[in-house]
Amino acid sequence: MATVQVSEAEKVYILHGIRDDLRVDGRGCEDYRHMEVETDVVSNTDGSAKVTLGHTAVLVGVKAEIGKPKPMIPNEGYLEFFVDCSANATPEFEGRGGEELGTELSNTLYKVFNNQHSLDLRSLCISPGEHCWVLYVDVLVSSSLQGHLSIT
Repeated sequence: MATVQVSEAEKVYILHGIRDDLRVDGRGCEDYRHMEVETDVVSNTDGSAKVTLGHTAVLVGVKAEIGKPKPMIPNEGYLEFFVDCSANATPEFEGRGGEELGTELSNTLYKVFNNQHSLDLRSLCISPGEHCWVLYVDVLVSSSLQGHLSIT
């Protein structure tokens, strides 16, 4: 899991902000940032959406293709995730930083969606052992304004 080093001064700053109900950007601790959701934003996908929250934009595109079911689960389709954390979002994503976070987010998405409680993968089966739907989910995390990534 990604770790963040926080100095003692930063810890005090955060604790005082919590005590005073104030964040760096002027919001209170329980105030939400403005969020925008747009759908059908990428024309060459079967479905797409862009969510902007603060200075962070997340673009998701989904493509559905017919494939062969995995041998261990012949009566289910499956999902393939790819997450790209763009280096223009924050300097921490340059080099391997963005790649590592992208892999971690992809693995988390697999854990969330590869179970019977999130998505009925059996509904993606066309003919058991022969054909199924494979959903390719591509995610791009980038900065929407001024090269800053906000994750709070």
